[in-house]
Amino acid sequence: MDMSVLRSINRSPGGIPKTSIPTASVHAAGIEGDGHDHEKHRTPVQAISLIDLELLEAIADETGIPLAPGDLGENLTVAGVGVQLLTAGDRLFFDGGVALEITRVRPPCYVLDSISPEFKRILWNRIGMYARVLEPGMLAAGAKITAERSGDGPRPLVRVPGAGCADGAAFAARVLADRAAEPVVATSPETPA
Repeated sequence: MDMSVLRSINRSPGGIPKTSIPTASVHAAGIEGDGHDHEKHRTPVQAISLIDLELLEAIADETGIPLAPGDLGENLTVAGVGVQLLTAGDRLFFDGGVALEITRVRPPCYVLDSISPEFKRILWNRIGMYARVLEPGMLAAGAKITAERSGDGPRPLVRVPGAGCADGAAFAARVLADRAAEPVVATSPETPA
């Protein structure tokens, strides 16, 4: 059974890379101990940044640049979520009680120039989402994630065919090809096929 999980919590005093940590306190301003380079990043609607591990791996495959969770400056690296398919208002609930609401697409930051001068162009509309904190609390790597689509009420997380498969580039291509594509819903013991 595929699971949607929090693979890595990442923070730094500022800039990239962010370092992976096993647990973190989350509050309205974001991950405790995480710094932001500019005041524009400190707004509540940009408290947390998220990216899919599958997309991170696909970008590494495409560019030939090894990338680990936190290297692109994201706070949360998740697996099996399909972050690029989420829209403003969608909510993510993590085991332990933390709740986030997706607010907007995350644009690439100039700090990525330190990895490659081309990264901002390569990553445009591919670097994840920002979210605001609805419910603060403690996060732990490995926490399960459930989602609520705005206007649809609670339902299992959106799944993209092939999410978590070895072919990360194909996954990324499908995600980026059409954000409005009809998602496939994952099955679990609680959700009949």
